[in-house]
Amino acid sequence: MFWKKGSLLVLAVFLVLTGCAGEASLVRDAVVKSIETPNYDFQGTLKLTGNFEELLALSGEEVDEEAKAVLAALQAGVTLSGSQLDLNRMKLVLEANDDSLLRQHNLWTGDDKASLEVLFDTSMTYLKSPLDEKYIAFDPNAVDGTEIDPETAEAFQEKVNKLTLDFIKKYVADYGFTLSQAKDNGTKTVTLPNGEKVDATHISITLDTKELINLFLYTAKDAYTNQEVRAFAIELMTAISEFAAAAGEDMMGPLSAEERKAQIEQMVDEGLAALKGMVEELEQSYTVDEMVEMAKEEGLTSLEIKLDYYINEEKLPVRSISTFDIAFTVPKEPVAVPVELGLEVDSYAWNFGKATEFRYPEADEVIPAEQLAEDMDAVEGLNKDGFLYALVKEMNKETGTIVFDMNEKSTTLNGQPVDAKPYQDPQTGTTMVPFRFIGEAMGAEIGFDADSKAAIFEKDDVRIVLTNGSKTAEVNGETVTLPQPAVIRDGSLYVPLRFVSEQLGAEVIWIDEVKQALIQFER
Repeated sequence: MFWKKGSLLVLAVFLVLTGCAGEASLVRDAVVKSIETPNYDFQGTLKLTGNFEELLALSGEEVDEEAKAVLAALQAGVTLSGSQLDLNRMKLVLEANDDSLLRQHNLWTGDDKASLEVLFDTSMTYLKSPLDEKYIAFDPNAVDGTEIDPETAEAFQEKVNKLTLDFIKKYVADYGFTLSQAKDNGTKTVTLPNGEKVDATHISITLDTKELINLFLYTAKDAYTNQEVRAFAIELMTAISEFAAAAGEDMMGPLSAEERKAQIEQMVDEGLAALKGMVEELEQSYTVDEMVEMAKEEGLTSLEIKLDYYINEEKLPVRSISTFDIAFTVPKEPVAVPVELGLEVDSYAWNFGKATEFRYPEADEVIPAEQLAEDMDAVEGLNKDGFLYALVKEMNKETGTIVFDMNEKSTTLNGQPVDAKPYQDPQTGTTMVPFRFIGEAMGAEIGFDADSKAAIFEKDDVRIVLTNGSKTAEVNGETVTLPQPAVIRDGSLYVPLRFVSEQLGAEVIWIDEVKQALIQFER
C-alpha cells in the first residue's frame, strides 16, 4: 500500500533529525526498534492550532457560521486509536472530537461521537461508521481502473519497506549533524491509555528556522556525497519502475534490465548534480543568517518544530508529542499580529509484540466499492443519513466541463469540440450561451413550447422556464430578472452566461486574458 511506503519515507526524514546528538540517538534507536516490532496498540490526538481569526481576516469577507464551525472542528481535532498487527494489517478508528457540524447537517445521530473505522489488509481496505450495517471494501492497488496483481503489489510493498528500513539503519548511524537543542529531561512516568504506568526517558528536540536551514544544507550536501544515498535512490527508483512496468504504466518504455538500470543511474546522478549546484549557489550567495532574514522579509515570522519522545527501558517509544508551528504576516495586508498556524500530534503506543487482535469482515458484511460506483441507491447496508454515504456520493459525482472561447467563437464539452457557438452582445458586451446545449450537457430534460416559445429546464428539484424575448425567467415558480433578455439565434435559445452560474447549479469561471468561460457542472 502506497501510504505505508510513503509513511516510512517520511519517518526516515525524522530519523535523520534524531540520528545526531547523543540524546537524540536514543530516539533514533527507539523508532527503528518500533519499526522492527510493528505490533502494538496505539491511541492519539491530532488537531490544528493557531489564531484563525487573523487568518480569516485576510479574506476581507464576513465569515459565516458554517466556516466557524469547520474551524472549531479542526481545532478540536480527531482521536485516533487502534491496533497494528504488522506493516500490512491495521485497525484504525477516527473519532471527531467536535461533530456538531455533522449533526447540524443531519449526518450523525446518537450519543457517541462521530467516528469511522478503517481496516487495512495486504490487498483490501475497509471503511465503516457505527451508523452503517456493512463495510465498504476497495482495493487500493486498483488505480484508474487498472487492476494490479495482488501478489505483485505485495511483493513490491515488502521490497520497498525492506529497502527503506535497511537504508535508515545504515544512514543514520553515520549521520553527523549535531542538533543544538536536543535535551535529556530525565525519567518521567507515563500513564498509558490502558491505565498502565511506565517509567520512560524524556527526550526533547527543538528546531527553529535557522536550525532547519542548517539541517537542510547539511543533509543536501550529505546526499550528493554519500554513496549510500545514491545506492538507495537507484534501488528505490528501479523497484518503482519495475512495478510500474508490471502494472502496464511504465513511462520508460520497453527496456532491458541493463538499459533500465543505466537510465535510472543517469537520472539519479543528474538529480544529485542539480542538488549540488543549487546548494553551492545558495551558499555562495547568502549566509544562513541572511536566509533567515530573507524569510522574515517574505513574511515568515517564525517556524518551529518540537519533538518530545518518551522511551521505555526496552528502547521503545511509549509516547511522542510533535508540534509544528508557523507564524507569518502577509505583506501589505493590515493584520495587527502575525497569523499563527500549527499542528499538534500526541500519541501513545503499548502492548508491543502483543497487540489486540481484530477480525476482518466476511463477504456478506461487505459492499464492494464498484457497486457504489454503479448505483449507490441500489446498495443496502449504508445509512443514507450518515456522513459516509454522503462522502461516497460526493466522490462518485459525475462532473463535466464546458469551455466557451469568445475569441474563436467555439465550444468544447469535456475537451471535445461541439457545434455550439457563444457570442457577445455588441451593445452591452453580455456573453450569451446556448441554453439547450448547456441543459442537455448537464443531464437535464429540456422541453420547448413552440406556441409560447418557452424553453423548460428540469433537473432534480429545479424547474426553469425561459421565454424568447423576455427579461424574466420562472425558477421553481418564482420570477427572476435576467441581465439581458433571452433570445433565439440560429434556431437556438440563448441566455446570459451569468444566469447559468446563478440558476443552473454550475460554477462559472471567466478567464479574461484568453476570453474564455469555463463551466463546471454536476451531471
